[in-house]
Amino acid sequence: TRTPQRTYHHGNLRLALIQAGLELIAEHGARALTLRELGKRAGVSRMAPYRHFRDRAALLEAIQDAGFERFADALEHARLAAGDDFNARMRALSAAYVRFAREHPAYFEVMFSPGAPDSAHRSQPGERAFEVLHQTIRDGQRTGQVRAGSSGLLACAAWAIVHGISTLELERHFTGELPPEEFIEACSSVVLTGLLSLGTDRG
Repeated sequence: TRTPQRTYHHGNLRLALIQAGLELIAEHGARALTLRELGKRAGVSRMAPYRHFRDRAALLEAIQDAGFERFADALEHARLAAGDDFNARMRALSAAYVRFAREHPAYFEVMFSPGAPDSAHRSQPGERAFEVLHQTIRDGQRTGQVRAGSSGLLACAAWAIVHGISTLELERHFTGELPPEEFIEACSSVVLTGLLSLGTDRG
């Protein structure tokens, strides 16, 4: 049975290919992603995807950037909704991070997998996502709620902890006695404790 050809308005095929790529990754992982398979899924010619992506790496970069855009939006929304209180903001950011990983596993795999494009840490969407957390840390330092020191280092440490929580949740390694949302809340408290007291007890 031949795959029915789909008709796309100008510019829509690129988005359709990204969506098809996400579906393929969700089903079989990022290693299964090929432009040929995407063309087949989208119902277009074998060469059509190459009009939008020069190769597989370019497609992965596009998926990665789209994922970080949505991720940054989710973090910004969580921070704004939490109000001005630093503790509330950090808890909201932690929950939003884990929620994104749970709800968008295909994006998350491409964004953070070891095989992700080398430009991941330099992409503007990725930097915007990190800056949401970094700015929150700086705000906490200005109000005296976060210890003095390198705001970048503290943001990296907080990011690493919450990312670890997200990865464990995503890979079904979570075996705690608390429901997931309560576990996230408990881990957020651990992150906050480290931000407030890290290094202050050195003799």
